Amino acid sequence: MAYKPGGDLVTKDGRTSQYMASGYTPTFSVHLDVQSIATQTAYMLIDLSDTTNWPHTNTGHAVIEWIIIEADPDNTFTGEIKLGFLSAVDATNGDFNQVIDIDMARSSSLIIENMDYGSHGIEMELASWFGPTTANSTLFQTDVNLGGPDDPTTLTYPSGAGDVVLIVERTAGTVDVSITIGYETAP
Repeated sequence: MAYKPGGDLVTKDGRTSQYMASGYTPTFSVHLDVQSIATQTAYMLIDLSDTTNWPHTNTGHAVIEWIIIEADPDNTFTGEIKLGFLSAVDATNGDFNQVIDIDMARSSSLIIENMDYGSHGIEMELASWFGPTTANSTLFQTDVNLGGPDDPTTLTYPSGAGDVVLIVERTAGTVDVSITIGYETAP
């Protein structure tokens, strides 16, 4: 393509085209760092309804653009690290819709994953989802709070539909997990 004075692009066969940016959606980031996890534990990554503590303003659903995750197990750790979003959360349980599952066999090796989903990302909502679901998990309840990115041991947040969460399922040993997510939210 050649540039034509006046702002239009001209293709090789002489046709003109125009490019227009019709909007801008900000990308937010969140980081969680937890050490020596020795039990099955769930963490809040994006509390969709909380626009006070998280930087987003839309509360429709999250769209994950990129993830960097690091897991540093001791030499006896076995378990899984799972990332997903919640649905059907009430005072007794909630459904966990799994997006990522990292199975960790007994190993003392550091695992670092960098996943980039491009400009369209992964829509974290049931209307765009088909995959494994853990139904009626008691890890997620509207009256039981999860540790969050700012202080996973003392600052906690209630679970709700649409929230993006991390589960560390531990069978043996301990693991340190660090995760950073770039995301947008939809109205």
